[in-house]
Amino acid sequence: DATLRSLAALQPPYAPREIHVLADAAPEPLPGLPQLRHVAATTLAAQAQAINALTATGSCSWLLCVEAGDVFTPAGLASTLLTVIDAPDLRAICTDELMRDDEGNLSALLRPDFNLDLLLSMPAGMARHWLFRREAFLDVGGFDPAFADAAEFNLLLRLIDAGGIEGFGHVHEPLLITPPQQIASKPSEQQSILCHLRHRGYEEARIEPTLPGCYRIHYGHRATPGVSIIIPTKNQFRLLLRCIDTLIEKTAYKNYEVLIVDNGSTEEDACTWLDGLEAMGNPQLRVIRYPQPFNYSAMNNLAAQHARGEYLVLLNNDTAILREDWLDAMLNHAQRPEVGAVGAKLLYPDGKIQHAGVVLGLRGPAEHPFIGESPDAPGYMYRLQVDQDYSAVTGACLMVRKSLYEEVGGLDEEVFKVSYNDVDLCLKIRTAGYLVVWTPHAVLLHEGSVSQAREDKAVMEKKALRFLGEQDAFYDKWLPVAAHDPAYNDNLTLSGPAFQVETNPPVAWNPLTWRPLPVAVAFAADQAGCGHYRIIQPAAAMRDFGLATADVCHRYLSPVEMERASPDTLVLQRQMTEDQIKLQKRVARFNKCFKVAELDDYLPQVPRKSAHHGTLPKDILKTMRKSLTLVDRFVVSTQGLAEMMQGMHPDIRVVENHLPLHWWADVKGERQTGRKPRVGWSGAAGHRGDLELIADVVEALSDEVEWVFFGMCPDKLKPFVHEIVQPVAIGDYPGRLASLNLDLAIAPLEDNTFNQCKSNLRLLEYGACGFPVVCSDVRPYQCDLPVTRVKPRFKEWTEAIRMHVNDLDAAAKAGDALREAIHRDWMLDEQYARFWLSQWMPD
Repeated sequence: DATLRSLAALQPPYAPREIHVLADAAPEPLPGLPQLRHVAATTLAAQAQAINALTATGSCSWLLCVEAGDVFTPAGLASTLLTVIDAPDLRAICTDELMRDDEGNLSALLRPDFNLDLLLSMPAGMARHWLFRREAFLDVGGFDPAFADAAEFNLLLRLIDAGGIEGFGHVHEPLLITPPQQIASKPSEQQSILCHLRHRGYEEARIEPTLPGCYRIHYGHRATPGVSIIIPTKNQFRLLLRCIDTLIEKTAYKNYEVLIVDNGSTEEDACTWLDGLEAMGNPQLRVIRYPQPFNYSAMNNLAAQHARGEYLVLLNNDTAILREDWLDAMLNHAQRPEVGAVGAKLLYPDGKIQHAGVVLGLRGPAEHPFIGESPDAPGYMYRLQVDQDYSAVTGACLMVRKSLYEEVGGLDEEVFKVSYNDVDLCLKIRTAGYLVVWTPHAVLLHEGSVSQAREDKAVMEKKALRFLGEQDAFYDKWLPVAAHDPAYNDNLTLSGPAFQVETNPPVAWNPLTWRPLPVAVAFAADQAGCGHYRIIQPAAAMRDFGLATADVCHRYLSPVEMERASPDTLVLQRQMTEDQIKLQKRVARFNKCFKVAELDDYLPQVPRKSAHHGTLPKDILKTMRKSLTLVDRFVVSTQGLAEMMQGMHPDIRVVENHLPLHWWADVKGERQTGRKPRVGWSGAAGHRGDLELIADVVEALSDEVEWVFFGMCPDKLKPFVHEIVQPVAIGDYPGRLASLNLDLAIAPLEDNTFNQCKSNLRLLEYGACGFPVVCSDVRPYQCDLPVTRVKPRFKEWTEAIRMHVNDLDAAAKAGDALREAIHRDWMLDEQYARFWLSQWMPD
């Protein structure tokens, strides 16, 4: 019933054309499901035969099998259907899933893209709820009734047999909510694997169940090819000796040679040992000298030229062999023709995980998942315990066919001398059409970064610069790949621990392969007034009116996050420090989208009496000029600000502040609620100089009105103020301002360069509450709003205030007129949101 109800809720074009229920008894008819049909089928084999017959005679293009009780998610089905419409080359598509336990708790099964070795190792996690293209399904004979309890898995393997591993898609969106999966080993799965392996020519292959539902495949290779193990080293005699001793003592596979690449060791014990080893002339244990500056890539490439083996193993000197079958386990995969590189499970000395594959884009260009976890832990989807394909594995222990190593150019000794050379190598191998396999059955110890702890600060700083350079080089070459690692899932975090669901994505999730709306990413400099009025609320209006996908960030996105977002435009608010410019330059280097700078105040001349004076960089004009060279457009809030910034950028646009509808449309204060007329002011620490303009006015009128100050109140004015209202969160500000129930609001403003560039925002806020306003007669307030403007003279201020409070009915009408003008011309409605978006987007 739950399954059918979830289907009944779907509207065309997302509703399925045919629904067939295979069961003993027919389900109760449901309104909205005229396409529902019942097929009597009691056994799994009978159901497989029935599905084959229905598919052969039906008219649908795609087939999906679900169990009773599985619930469709509307977003998942919509995303899946939009994918299949535009996927003529796909033969089958998998999706993600949610699982609900008996207590209603949900967990996510977020799969990687098609992963041959994970499919074979753990069918339960990878081989259910696939959509099959009808033609592909029928071409291989449909479901095999003999494998009915593993029908989808068996079918997938036959599709691979027929057409290789191409044509399998993945939608990164949960399609179904299912009960928790009961994972168990099945003879039908093992037999399906054996049939598949026989088809691929592995006549002596055998299957070893390791955990429930998990299998280790022994491919049964007969050949025993030579292996050249390359170990770069410098000094660190204790580590090197342990590596060599355990290698010789604990390696069961004997057809190997060891090539030690010495990078100019200077410590006596290491030099003596290496010299003695070299003098022995042992062809299985050779020393190669590399006296140049440390270059991990060049050292390995040099050794590869001297290697005699058919396969190479890149091995760090701070490793140690733990299990004697490690080389056999790696050769088990390396000898497969479709495999290009193989990585191992590496453990820290305390036994915790150091390496179990590499995830692209994780906390940088690439990072190890599962660091610090127990080696016996299952890992996400049992991925710590089963063979699988990754995009990359670490070069601390990596096996590769020598001919392929040479074909792809080995390690890049020019660009990646120390870091990311292993990841680059693996990606070159994948680009050449080969798989990169990680196996948990080759287990070694790896210290990791042992030498760095002993180096001085200057050396470490130089290394840090080199590391950043190699990071940037990696992004230059592989950023599109790193943003969507096929061995990971786009719903999993890139910023936190690997294989955890991203619960706070920096930008909105878009599972579609196309874009129905423009995409903007905007960086808000704060979450206070400027951030909200200039970035957060305009972006929200663009989203609410369906104009754009506009995401707001409060930190710079990493290159990988920016690549994932791939915005049409990037808006950067208030960029004024050298650190911000460095980040801007990185963004500009890796993302070619349209870039907009945004500014709300003339920061080079903050008033001396402002609390913000002295907090900004002294050379702010210089840094702002640098920042503006990195953007395509400069958007400011007022014409005055645009004039002051003239010459700073060739394309300056003015977008004036407007009030967000959901904050200001429905607020309105009450009138005449005090014993005396209530006259108020709202402001913060930055407005101290403005208040000093009217300090004597406040004192002089304190017996005639109830002064109400919202936010800041200088100590010298407190004796004359009737009510002081504490600041509130900005989302509560409109309602709290209206609740002051002012009969008159005042807006004093010093006449200085900074204020001449400001906007009329305070008038808009007062007016939205229905408060009449007396304000300074300065440029920001010299607009067409019906307010009373006065010069900075005591007499003008007192006369204007008394004029209003002595005729409260007239004051109320003035407030209504101001509110009407603001609602008509100054709200952030759809029309203005559309204009704002046009100024963020390229022409």
